[in-house]
Amino acid sequence: MRSSSLKAYHQLFDSIDKPFLYTAPWWLEATCGNGKWNACIHYDQEKPVAGLAFHQTSIRGLSAIITPPLTQWVTPLANREVSNSILVTMLSGLPQASIFDLTLKSMGDHRLQDDRFPVNSKYSYVLPYSEDVELIRQGYNEGLRRNIRQSENTYAITESEDISIFLSLCRSSYAQQKMKVPAWHEVVLPRVFNGLKINHCGNLFLASFQDKIIAGVLTAWDEHATYYLAGGRAEGDQAASAHALLLDHAITMAHQRKTSFDFEGSMHPGIANFFQSFGATPIPYDQIRQYRGLGKFWAIFH
Repeated sequence: MRSSSLKAYHQLFDSIDKPFLYTAPWWLEATCGNGKWNACIHYDQEKPVAGLAFHQTSIRGLSAIITPPLTQWVTPLANREVSNSILVTMLSGLPQASIFDLTLKSMGDHRLQDDRFPVNSKYSYVLPYSEDVELIRQGYNEGLRRNIRQSENTYAITESEDISIFLSLCRSSYAQQKMKVPAWHEVVLPRVFNGLKINHCGNLFLASFQDKIIAGVLTAWDEHATYYLAGGRAEGDQAASAHALLLDHAITMAHQRKTSFDFEGSMHPGIANFFQSFGATPIPYDQIRQYRGLGKFWAIFH
């Protein structure tokens, strides 16, 4: 049975004309798991006018309020721009936890301002929509443009529903970057992919060379943007070229939808440089981190 806050959140979502992908209840169910997310609701004359969703979980036995997996940021769900005071009120209404780590989409040109919530800046990489897709490609660096031209007749791109192959490509990418595969990876990605199919707002594209699949990208979209959710590739220069070609294909699809293309952020310098080679512009958003009790000790080592 839904709590009153979740009922209000669903009611609010159904009233929004152009909601962001990451605010959709089905997205939150897929990324957090059933019963693992909730929302803080702001009321005006007993009517819900704004909501802020969050993932309520535990990390190493410690209570945690965090951004859902595979989710770049959370943002207030509302029909109009949410003031700083209302946002602070909703943040203050979130449950207390040992670990508080929430990324928050900026409200237009405004950043969260409140001494109770210290903010760090993170960055996404975004290609704005242009009526002429060739104007977008002119922003690619010269080496990338040359690489894509050479790749167009080398690799075959197909839309796929084979999430298992994509998962193996993602594991390969993590290994190449000497990074640990996230614990949620094998569970959340298939759930999200199924949700994208059901809601007709996502694609999985794979690239192959001589009938061998060597790269894949998963994208999703809403009325505002097309989002690069995840990518994976085999080892070697051919797979890297195929990955770049897939992203160029995804950018073309975003252009056809008349949306911007959001590469999302990365703390890995090599990945950030790769995104910027497409001419993407860094766009800031807020990260709020607070630790209480044993959470402070956990933060020292993480």
